[in-house]
Amino acid sequence: MDAITTNNKREIKVDFAPMVDLGFLLITFFMFTTELLKPQAFGLNVPDDKDVRVPNQTPESSTITLQMKGNGVVDYYEGLEHKPIQKGTLTLYKQNSLRTHLIDKRTRILQQLHTDSNYTVLIQPNANTSYKEMIDVMDEMKILDIRKYVLVDVKQ
Repeated sequence: MDAITTNNKREIKVDFAPMVDLGFLLITFFMFTTELLKPQAFGLNVPDDKDVRVPNQTPESSTITLQMKGNGVVDYYEGLEHKPIQKGTLTLYKQNSLRTHLIDKRTRILQQLHTDSNYTVLIQPNANTSYKEMIDVMDEMKILDIRKYVLVDVKQ
């Protein structure tokens, strides 16, 4: 602080340069120590390429394949593709929804096998399937607690 005396008056001169430095140090400190937004993601279990064990065979009646057509339309078949037990068309967002059918499928499996441990959903997108639709179907698997689901290669 410099003090200059003239005519019995004191003029005080304050240097704010250190305060600006301190301000930037505090801003930097709070930027590094706070979390702005935690990333939210769900886990996707992917088998190891080196793991060549033969998978457990799932009964045809416990399997459903979802063929995603785009625009929220999903064709499904239960069992084998060339000889389906049941097949039809569902929608992701309207009546005759995918969720309702998957719940119904679980109920039928429980009635038939008394366990849903082999309940398997094969998800098969095509070139018209949007990323949002894929995530919505994966969300349905999580919401309905379907533990076995497989994402099959894109079908042209």
